[in-house]
Amino acid sequence: MASGIALAALSAAVPANASPGPVVTIVAHGLNEPRHLTYGPGGLYVAEGGAGGTSCTTVDGASYCEGETGSVVLVESSGVKTVLGGLPSAIDPDEGPVGPAAVTFDRGRLAVLFQDTAVNQDGTTSVRGPGAGLLGKLLLAVPFAGQAGWSTGPDVAAFAAAHPQDPATLGGPPGQESAYDSDPYDIVPYDGGYAIADGAANDVLWLSPSGSLSVLDRLPTEPETVPAGVLGPDPVTIDAQAVPDSLAVGPDGALYVASLPGFPSLPGTSRIYRLMPGHKPAVVVAGLTEATGIAFDRQGRLLVTEIDTAGGLSSGSAPGALLRVSRTGSVSTLPVTGLSQPTSVAVGPDGSVYVDINGDSSTAGSGEVLKITGLG
Repeated sequence: MASGIALAALSAAVPANASPGPVVTIVAHGLNEPRHLTYGPGGLYVAEGGAGGTSCTTVDGASYCEGETGSVVLVESSGVKTVLGGLPSAIDPDEGPVGPAAVTFDRGRLAVLFQDTAVNQDGTTSVRGPGAGLLGKLLLAVPFAGQAGWSTGPDVAAFAAAHPQDPATLGGPPGQESAYDSDPYDIVPYDGGYAIADGAANDVLWLSPSGSLSVLDRLPTEPETVPAGVLGPDPVTIDAQAVPDSLAVGPDGALYVASLPGFPSLPGTSRIYRLMPGHKPAVVVAGLTEATGIAFDRQGRLLVTEIDTAGGLSSGSAPGALLRVSRTGSVSTLPVTGLSQPTSVAVGPDGSVYVDINGDSSTAGSGEVLKITGLG
């Protein structure tokens, strides 16, 4: 593992009287593709990617079906409430549903970030449907209000198109990656504005209070060797894209970024980066596998979810995991079972840890949110 740069100064020692083991409780079920979790006013908010719809568009021989099945729900002690419903969701034939990916708060409004798919060179999407125009954008909405309380924020996909990646350093399988692609996936308050992770653009953006976007950093590619038989009869080394997919602001004020990474996403190739203005992205944790969510606990330790512990070339049947980074930078797997496809982690005011599961399942309504206590 990489050294605990910055993390060593953030964490307190685990108490000697730590709980003997975790207790897991299901606090929400029946969700469609739960993405990022955010603790905010009233409880825990969940962005649901949705289940697509029946308005289908054919793009390069593939069918993309859109519908208004995405949502944002609030998990309270009394149950689950839909805060915003009727949000766009589209089925990507390769990736599954794309829709609401993350939610944060903006002066009493929800700020909902949408994924994108079938992105054109000008940043528009080829997907058609009643809500497809929101894909790749930020939606500002009054909680529990209808569309009359909605307004569209910055167009992240259009920004990616206007600031394409350098083809010479794009990485990915030959002929299969796009310099102007965009897939916004997480948003968090940062430095008076908001930080946004764009997984397909491989960068982290800053949204200023005035509403303008700029690039904070573009994460570098990393060489990975694709095993024989995948891209041909022999092993092939490619530059794998970083794919930033989760953000957290540390107790030190720095921005931490989880990298998935892109194809082939072999075991042990996922990383956590620390971003600070004026400095290159620094790897603070390495050796992870398909990290999808990060959050700091009340002791300043970093929690990480892995969606699949076997890597991107596996059959997809391997379980996920919840990990914790110690104050020295070492990584341990926490003794929590039943973590099928976890996509995010959040920490409540009382220190309870929340993880959503089945976030990449083809079974509608299989998503759940788990509350975990007693982790020590």
